[in-house]
Amino acid sequence: MQLTAITGMLHQPKARFTQALIEVLSAKTDRLALIDNSDVPLAIDGVTRQRLTGGCVCCSLSSALISRLGRLDADYALLPVSALADPGALAFILDSLRSELIQITTVSLIDTLTQVRKPHLTQKLKFYSDFQVYEPFDFLETVDAVVRARHMLSTAALPG
Repeated sequence: MQLTAITGMLHQPKARFTQALIEVLSAKTDRLALIDNSDVPLAIDGVTRQRLTGGCVCCSLSSALISRLGRLDADYALLPVSALADPGALAFILDSLRSELIQITTVSLIDTLTQVRKPHLTQKLKFYSDFQVYEPFDFLETVDAVVRARHMLSTAALPG
């Protein structure tokens, strides 16, 4: 399975980016899952959706995330994460999940306000993510890059 975690402060860009990934990945497989830990439930149709509420997957819900991923029957899973998630703690949890069976990509959506008011958080988002998208958000290039990275990860994981 290939998991993409989507981090950042603003809900709407995470929802739009998640939808853009779903549209591209749905053409590749019908085994696509959404594990929603965003601040507001995502209103996205056409995908198996599971909601993790009552905290953040970087701390209070980390065991629920680990359990959920262990039972998930999907080729691709998307994980929009709460804005409250600490990028370092999230990276620690995600790194503990990496294996031959689970490849992980992290995308940080970084808005201008976060860059100005929270430069330390901006640095952490950049450091702990594989891809960064800055405001004004143009997702097309990043969606293509994430899909290409997923393809490279899956072919590298094949015995050969």
